[in-house]
Amino acid sequence: MKQVFSLKSLFTILLLSSLVSATNSKVLAVGIDNSIYLVAQANSAYDQYMQLGYAEAQKRNYQKALSFFKQAEQARSGDTYATRAISNVTDYINRNRPPSLAFNVGNPSRRRAAATRGGCFKQEQSPIPLIPSDQETLQTTAEYPSLFFYVPQIQQAKGLELVIRDDSKFGTLQKVSLNPSGKAGIVRVNLTSKTGKPLEPNKQYTWGFSVICNFQNRDNDLSLQGSVKRVLPDQNLTVDLKTAAPEERIEIYVKNKYWEDALRTLADLRLQNSNDTDVKKYWEELLQSVKLEQVVINASLL
Repeated sequence: MKQVFSLKSLFTILLLSSLVSATNSKVLAVGIDNSIYLVAQANSAYDQYMQLGYAEAQKRNYQKALSFFKQAEQARSGDTYATRAISNVTDYINRNRPPSLAFNVGNPSRRRAAATRGGCFKQEQSPIPLIPSDQETLQTTAEYPSLFFYVPQIQQAKGLELVIRDDSKFGTLQKVSLNPSGKAGIVRVNLTSKTGKPLEPNKQYTWGFSVICNFQNRDNDLSLQGSVKRVLPDQNLTVDLKTAAPEERIEIYVKNKYWEDALRTLADLRLQNSNDTDVKKYWEELLQSVKLEQVVINASLL
């Protein structure tokens, strides 16, 4: 009898669970401009409308995004996130100008690598970092940022290397080795989970980029050094970024001094839309604003 009772109890529990699951898994259908969106209602209607709004905003479908954000605000009256999202996309709908990507810098001087002792390289062969000259620390929101360097054509170069050091622990956080292409151009060094550990928030790290002439004698390297820090955006900035398409997102990064994010996002756009004249113009405007040399601005992404 105990076994029969246990089986009946188990069947009842499973039946009730399925009823509860069915009750909580309603489907929300929203139609705008003959588009149908079906979203499993695992979360609240507010959450669904916000996510739908973010998705449309990032595709620059701002009218659709605005409708979703208004529905989210109706579902949760007075919500600050929905209100800010509505304000953002309304501004994008009404704006009559392209995104402004001019990074404001104070000191126009550029930093170059110091001369090396071994005479393997000439000073004019020094790489150039694609960073604002007035920034002591490169700021990013990313756990795994990307760093960019212009590397001239250097026949003697045997290798390229980027190292991120955790000075507080006297250790290496990231190490990326690359083979020189043999061409002049912009080298993008992507940090990933395969190349090392992520950057911790609000912690400053030292980066070092080297052009290697002799792996057995690293004293002859051409080297650059700087610092990078991961700074998490606040809640308002997070909403601003979610309610913006890539072009507008770059503008937001620039305004808030997130140079790494701005350059990385624009580089992605440039690779995806190599023939887009607007993207090319944005690239030139951004690099000119930080006083980079014309040879760097015109260089190809390797």
